[in-house]
Amino acid sequence: MLFKGTSQKSAIEIIKLIEGLGGSFDAFTTKENLLIITKFLSGHITAVFDLIVELLLESTIDHEELSKEKSVVLEEIKSNNEDPAEYVFDLFYKSLFPNHPMGLPIAGSVESVNTMNVEKTKNYYQELWKQRMIIVLSGNFDYKKVVERAQTKLSHFELGNMSRTKPNAQCGNIVVQKRKEISQVHFVFGNAGVEFRSPRRYPLSILNTVFGGGMSSRLFQGLREQYGLVYNVQSFHDFYSDCGISGFYFVCDKKNLKAVAQQLRRIFDDVHKSGFSSGEIELAKTYLSGNLLLNLETSTNRMLRLGKEMSHTNKITTIDETLNHIRSLDTEQINELIKDYLNPHTYTVAAIGPIEKHEVEDIVTSIAR
Repeated sequence: MLFKGTSQKSAIEIIKLIEGLGGSFDAFTTKENLLIITKFLSGHITAVFDLIVELLLESTIDHEELSKEKSVVLEEIKSNNEDPAEYVFDLFYKSLFPNHPMGLPIAGSVESVNTMNVEKTKNYYQELWKQRMIIVLSGNFDYKKVVERAQTKLSHFELGNMSRTKPNAQCGNIVVQKRKEISQVHFVFGNAGVEFRSPRRYPLSILNTVFGGGMSSRLFQGLREQYGLVYNVQSFHDFYSDCGISGFYFVCDKKNLKAVAQQLRRIFDDVHKSGFSSGEIELAKTYLSGNLLLNLETSTNRMLRLGKEMSHTNKITTIDETLNHIRSLDTEQINELIKDYLNPHTYTVAAIGPIEKHEVEDIVTSIAR
């Protein structure tokens, strides 16, 4: 809705202005943040900055435009709900955080979107931006001039506090959505992890990588490369401001489920018995370090990294500091996390496919026994 017009400009005038400067706009939401991103030539920074402020403070939200945007969002929700690879994660989050906004899908539900009106949208938007605003820039610019411009344009902007409740993960739940029309079963296994500011974030990133974060990982090699049981398998660890989620996802034909469960049991047994080798740990450290540096080759990724650091920790960790954190970790520090974060007895499980709940319960039991 931010790009649908302001008190001074129509939607098409906004588009023509930014494109006339050789730039582009984008906006998206995450579980915790609303982001507006623009890329443009450095000589136009004042004009673009003023336009962003205008969008933030003077956007008009009328019934006609809101109705059209609601239709777009409803199509997005329907598309997501019909994609089992996407929707299984919505089920997982809802089961892990059943009584908290963290468990809700980012796009909302059909019911919640249908109840939105102009007044509700305006009130929520005003409350949201008063929470905290972070301005991040990457590229060729004069820092002092940007600060002066921000102080001039935003001096009257009053910040407030939006109430937040720390989410508490409920581990051990099992949720299943039976879909007869698809042939594969999609699984997510996961439990509580750590928040972004936790010192365990770095060793957990290594643990995630060696377990299922790359093609050399235990999950990829053990389920796909050696036995061809799955097409897609990966582990994940999501770090938020006040919580974290650690888990893994795979999809396979139902006829392979028993074999997949047996292999998962073997992988967990091996990891808990012998841990990860120093060679695996060193490879993961190199892989993570390389990915970090490669991601910084785009200005957008640089901005996203800086914005997340400020949003979650209120400070910036330099690239060198991050690399040192990763490189200083040893095998023992990684392996001591196995019992807490690779424990199949504590996983919440979500599954979608041609399968009954009792069948999923049997799979979970066979993995965790």
